[in-house]
Amino acid sequence: MFLNQPTPKKKRKSLKDYFDFRNNQVNQVGLIFFLAFVLATTLIYQFNERFDSEKWKSQPSFRDEMVDDVMDRNLFINATKQDVLDQLGKPNDRYTEDIDSYIYYVGERASFNNEGPMQLVLIFENNKVVKMVLESRNN
Repeated sequence: MFLNQPTPKKKRKSLKDYFDFRNNQVNQVGLIFFLAFVLATTLIYQFNERFDSEKWKSQPSFRDEMVDDVMDRNLFINATKQDVLDQLGKPNDRYTEDIDSYIYYVGERASFNNEGPMQLVLIFENNKVVKMVLESRNN
């Protein structure tokens, strides 16, 4: 019975129907949240402190703001000791163990869990940085 009759074809939506936000509140709310997310992400990126070698050396109180940029971009991975000394200056400390490393004090970071003062540890192998670690100075 039904097999002999052809099935009616559905009318295809046009492309403009997918992007018509005039009467669809759910789509309007979603678009507003998406635009707010893009705007917030852009503003956060613009106001983050970028790494500046002169500021790192002369104003240590701003290191906590710049260290995120250093870590996110892996700025010193594969850098030589001389490159690190040129960019960051003389290290504040070194591990006393057999680990070849430089330690730079970063200071207190603004966070929800109070980790205390932080330090940036650069670990060297064959005169090149192989690992960067941001850790609490209380360790």
